[in-house]
Amino acid sequence: MLLTLFLYLLVRHCYAVQINYTKVPQAIKNNTGSSIILDCNYSIRPDDSELVVKWFLNGELVYQWVPPKQPQSLGILKDRVDLYFKATGDPKTAHRALKLLNPTTDIAGEYKCYVSTFADEDFNSKTMIVFEPEKALILEKTKSDSTYQNFSCQAIQVYPQPTVFLFKDTAEPYVYDKNSLESVEWTTKKHSDGKFSVSVTSTILSSKLDYGSLIFCELRIPGTGYVRRKTLLYYPPDVDGLNCGVCMHSILSFYTYLIIYCIINFANQFSIKPSILLPTR
Repeated sequence: MLLTLFLYLLVRHCYAVQINYTKVPQAIKNNTGSSIILDCNYSIRPDDSELVVKWFLNGELVYQWVPPKQPQSLGILKDRVDLYFKATGDPKTAHRALKLLNPTTDIAGEYKCYVSTFADEDFNSKTMIVFEPEKALILEKTKSDSTYQNFSCQAIQVYPQPTVFLFKDTAEPYVYDKNSLESVEWTTKKHSDGKFSVSVTSTILSSKLDYGSLIFCELRIPGTGYVRRKTLLYYPPDVDGLNCGVCMHSILSFYTYLIIYCIINFANQFSIKPSILLPTR
């Protein structure tokens, strides 16, 4: 009898508080003006008392709710949480979630939900990235000779630190080994606001480039799924400058004659005679 009672009390204690799941966005864009919700779904026994719900950001207490009182936002989240938001209509779970107002990069990191009662406690953590897309992505041919061609790509003011790849015409979006360009220089600058600017210079043998080869620069922000590409159409030095200008002139002339031909053909098809102004005497 005593053993049965002991096991019963032990089981009740083990399942006094249980966090079923937490919902924290993996990645969101910086300073969009919109709100996001971080939810902490938990279960407690009907007779549990002294319920306390806390949220921590990178180990710092930023939110606390002790029913039936109103919740509080603390620390870096002070005045950045909608304290009137209710996740449910149940008085024991109403204020379990965080509704963050206009998240920015300074509140990224590990969010931990901690739920406790008089008898038990439980917690769960997830990480949220707040990213800032690049202000500019610049790809250009920087140096060339008869043997090698150099290309550089600059990603300006990105957060967090991105990865940058240079490669040549491939239809496979996630393959860099076969057509990747050898990186000869890589520089990273961290700005005072925490953003990064990255510059990569890569080289390739001229013999491996054809007329009209496509050079790609791809920027990725790890953990976010954010991808941006820039493309450059390559022509050897001998078709740059004047020769290239001649090519463009020829192309424009071709399209001019094509347009004139289409107009004349259209007029003939519908027996339209264009009016011609003759000089008067």
